[in-house]
Amino acid sequence: VFIACVGSLAFAGHLAQWTLSVDEGSPDMRVVSDAIRDGADGFFATQYGLISRLASVTAGAIFFVYLFRATTPEQQQAGVGAFTMATLTTVSFVSGAFCSGVSGYVGMWVSVRANIRVASSARKGAREALTVALRAGGFAALIVVGMTVLGVTVLFSIFSYMFNVGAAGGMSVHEIPLMLVGYGFGASFVALFAQLGGGIYTKAADVGADLVGKVEQGIPED
Repeated sequence: VFIACVGSLAFAGHLAQWTLSVDEGSPDMRVVSDAIRDGADGFFATQYGLISRLASVTAGAIFFVYLFRATTPEQQQAGVGAFTMATLTTVSFVSGAFCSGVSGYVGMWVSVRANIRVASSARKGAREALTVALRAGGFAALIVVGMTVLGVTVLFSIFSYMFNVGAAGGMSVHEIPLMLVGYGFGASFVALFAQLGGGIYTKAADVGADLVGKVEQGIPED
């Protein structure tokens, strides 16, 4: 699994490098692209700043809830108390949120910079533009899958080592996924707010550009 994760992330890096090496087009195209990039970077900073604060509050709530939650007989046999479960679940949540945030940020960072390269390649033909678009999208997809599986694998390995899974007196392997529930919640938590905020932002940007085109530049309706 580690090899598969490293391989997918390495291939994603190759796709990103190839995408960013494509010509950006004319100076007029870059003027428009730079404005879009500045707006996107500002939105990323605001969005992920807010998400990190919300995630911090949620992590504290998860720790508090698990601190007063009963543990299973197998967990008690392995010496895992409520405090340990609360700590590990909170760590899983933070890890999931971090992996989700990194994959989302990096994926959109490349996508924003791929837009102008797709437009530039379209001057040569649809095939070239489609190639750039698919490789940029493939990078974002591989980053999400690679980071998700890598995070789960690392946590599973660490927890298995900590509680001697498979050894005499150790914890059953079936108990480990219970400690990884927080990882999925953390990843979904960040993704949910990123999707909601991103959808609102792109619609606002679309309407804003439409108004500028009609009112300030006199461009007729599409």
